[in-house]
Amino acid sequence: MSLLQNTHTLLNDKASIHPREREYGATYRAYAFGQFRLYCQDKPIKETMWRRNKVKALLKWFLLNPGKLCSADEFIDLFWSDLPSETAFGNLYVTIHCLRHLLEPSLGSREASHFIRRQSNNFYWFHMDETWWTDIADVQHLFETARAYDTRGEEVKASFYYRKIISHGVLGFLPEDAEEEWLRPYRQHYEYIYQQVLMRLIQLYQQRNEFEEVLEYAYQALSLDPYCEPATKAIIDVYFRQGNTGMAIRKLDDFSSFLQQELGVEPSREMHSLRAKILETDSL
Repeated sequence: MSLLQNTHTLLNDKASIHPREREYGATYRAYAFGQFRLYCQDKPIKETMWRRNKVKALLKWFLLNPGKLCSADEFIDLFWSDLPSETAFGNLYVTIHCLRHLLEPSLGSREASHFIRRQSNNFYWFHMDETWWTDIADVQHLFETARAYDTRGEEVKASFYYRKIISHGVLGFLPEDAEEEWLRPYRQHYEYIYQQVLMRLIQLYQQRNEFEEVLEYAYQALSLDPYCEPATKAIIDVYFRQGNTGMAIRKLDDFSSFLQQELGVEPSREMHSLRAKILETDSL
């Protein structure tokens, strides 16, 4: 079977399960976009059940790194670097104990956790099986599925999955932890995916002349990156193609002034050429 046939089969298998079915069919559901939430058998884990803030932080690390080994020393550096070594290790063991019983309340005192695994050399990892659904993994799955459809020229299906990513991205990645330095690489990663998806949706809807959608995703792109010239060009292009040259020029000049005031730079040559084209059309 060829690579293309393999990809086609994989897409058909995964597409046969609607994203919502995967989400609500899971025993554990965790959400990192928007306020962090965890559900077990459709019941939310309430704030009072966490006991310690570090329990939630540790779970976030595990969910972002399923299957990845991490030593006790590395966890100490991440979450208790300001404490004496003995105190920090004690906090780690208590936190892991609390998390084990939060996820598996019926776990016996000497019974091994199904999810939080430990090696004899003090390395830990998180075993995420089919009982788990996370929006973190879902975004990656949606992105891969959308790009596969896009590559095959199935743009309507690609758009469907791209829009699913937007529904996550617009909520923001763990906004409650905006100041947490250890989350910065993950935040940058998901913002990059969000930005790439927005730009691709703009292109797809431009090709279909669906102007309302172009404006929707272009303004979202600007809310993420106010210096995004392609998004600004898309907005200007919509007004220009709708015959609203006055609004097109106003948007272009506002963006030019913004770049000069904030960065001290001029717009690209393309933007200057676009302005000349709009003015030329307006004078006819």
